[in-house]
Amino acid sequence: MYQWFLFCQISRADPIGHVVPMKKFLLYSAALGLCAAIGWLMIAGMRMRRPVRPVYPVSRHIQYAFTLHNRTNRVVKGVVFRTRGPVKQTAAQLCVHLESSHPYRLLADGLGNRILSFDLDDFPPYATRVIQITADLRLSAVPNRLSGKEEDIAAFLRPQPYCESDHPDIRALAKRLKGPGPAQTAENIFRWVSDNVQYSGYLKHARGALYALREKKGDCTEFMYLFAALCRASHIPARCIGGYVCPKNMILKPAGYHNWAECRLDNRWWIADPLTGTFRKTPARYIAMRIIPPVLDDPASRFNRFSVKGEGIEATMN
Repeated sequence: MYQWFLFCQISRADPIGHVVPMKKFLLYSAALGLCAAIGWLMIAGMRMRRPVRPVYPVSRHIQYAFTLHNRTNRVVKGVVFRTRGPVKQTAAQLCVHLESSHPYRLLADGLGNRILSFDLDDFPPYATRVIQITADLRLSAVPNRLSGKEEDIAAFLRPQPYCESDHPDIRALAKRLKGPGPAQTAENIFRWVSDNVQYSGYLKHARGALYALREKKGDCTEFMYLFAALCRASHIPARCIGGYVCPKNMILKPAGYHNWAECRLDNRWWIADPLTGTFRKTPARYIAMRIIPPVLDDPASRFNRFSVKGEGIEATMN
C-alpha cells in the first residue's frame, strides 16, 4: 500500500508525467488481465474438447463351443471353419480377452467385427474335433460416446439388403411417426414396431423390413430390420446387430442367438430391441457378435454363427 501511495504522489508531483505513468500502469494491468483471461479460456476449451475415456465397469465372461465331424470314410484336406468373436468395441462393450482351444487367424473389419478362422488340415475319416472359445468382456450400463467418422455414420442412413429404407411404403410410415425431435421419432418407431408386428417364431431365412411391414409378422430379424429402416427413412442413423442376451456369465447356446438394432441419438448408439420391448436401457445385457455391414461385399463373412468349408464335414454349435 505504501509503494502504491508513493507512486501516486510522485505521479502527481511531476506536471509533465502526471498522466502517463498512471495510464501505462493501468494499460499494463489491463493487458495482463486480458492475457490471463484468454489463457484460462484456452485451457478450459482444451479440457472441454479432450475426449472422455470410455468406461466399461461391468465384467462378463462367456464360453461357446463347436463340434466338427467328418462324415466320410476318407481324409478331408483343406477344412476351414469360421466363427465370430465378440465385436472388439461398441458403445457398451469392450472385449479384453479372446482365447481358443485351437490356433486361428483373426480377421477383422472396420466396424470391429472379428472372425476366427481355423485351418483344419487332414481331417481323419469319421473323426470329431471340438473347438472351444472363451472371451472376457467389459460392459457399460450406459452407452459411451465414441467418436466416429461422419462417412461411416452416414452409411447407416442408406438402404441395404433387407433394410429397404427408400421404399415408398416405409417412407410413408416414417413420415407418420415423425416426432418433434430425433429421440421422440425413434421412440415412436419403436412403439409402432413393437405393437404392430407379431412374432412368427424362428424363420430360417431373413425376410426383411418390407416383409415385416406388409405381413405384420416376423422373428427378431424382421423386427430389427423394420426398426432400422424406419429410422433411416427418418434420417436417424441405425444399424443392425447380431449376438446374445447375457445378463450374467454364460455358456452360449445356438438357440440364444438374437438380432436387435441400435439407433444413434446424442452421439451415442442406443439399444433398440422391439421384440423384447427394450429401448434405450440395459445395454450391459447385450453382447454383440456382429455389426451387420451396410454393404455385404464379402461372401465369406455372410454368416451369423459359423461356417464350414470341407466336403463331408458337419459342424454344430454345442
